[in-house]
Amino acid sequence: MDRRDPTRERAHFEQIAAARGELNWAERGGAARRRRDVRAALLASMATTGLGAEAHVLDIGCGRADYTMPFARRTPATVIGIDVVPTVLAGARPSVPANVRLAAADVEKLPFATGAFDAVIGHAVLHHLRLERALPELLRVLRAGGRFCFAEPNMLNPQIFVERNVPFIGRWLENSPGETAFTRWGLRRTLMRHGLVDVVIRPFDFLYPLTPARLVPVVERVGRLLERTPLVAEIAGSLLVSARRA
Repeated sequence: MDRRDPTRERAHFEQIAAARGELNWAERGGAARRRRDVRAALLASMATTGLGAEAHVLDIGCGRADYTMPFARRTPATVIGIDVVPTVLAGARPSVPANVRLAAADVEKLPFATGAFDAVIGHAVLHHLRLERALPELLRVLRAGGRFCFAEPNMLNPQIFVERNVPFIGRWLENSPGETAFTRWGLRRTLMRHGLVDVVIRPFDFLYPLTPARLVPVVERVGRLLERTPLVAEIAGSLLVSARRA
């Protein structure tokens, strides 16, 4: 079986959710809430500027809606969050904003009409997917001119490189079987090959997930400086992806 098969991903995250609630170690740190808020604001700025209440945004791999909720509070659009693990979604439903709908769905077989969405977004999800199967389906449901915006792990970050390339460390951190990461030039080529245009990918985020809450403001200030520093910026923890369907 393909290591990124949705069935394997679902089984992995069902096991993690049953064992400890959080879906990955990065959600257990003092900086977790701040990282969610910053990333949600960046995605909302790129994906939903100018969209009104009649617009629809698809948030894939939403998990417990930890990122969906702060994102949805920044837009009047209807946000449809999907995930392949129904048991994880069930824990999020009572607390989501009024403009959020959640559903269990496989990103390779989306139950939505062609061109149904004005934007497709996600946080740390593309690196779990079989992109050759998932991207055509995501672009099918994205209208012409619609925005495609994601935050993904950066393979050039030293910790992420080790996690993804030293198997026993990946298992210790509870990475899923097919989990990977991207270089920005490799991901850009992949997105353009599937027909996305205006593809811009930049490294961002030096706020380490386990940073104690009291140190977050200082680390953020230093991180913003590092993001503007040539070469050093390339080892940031994440990649911010913005593109558009032609």
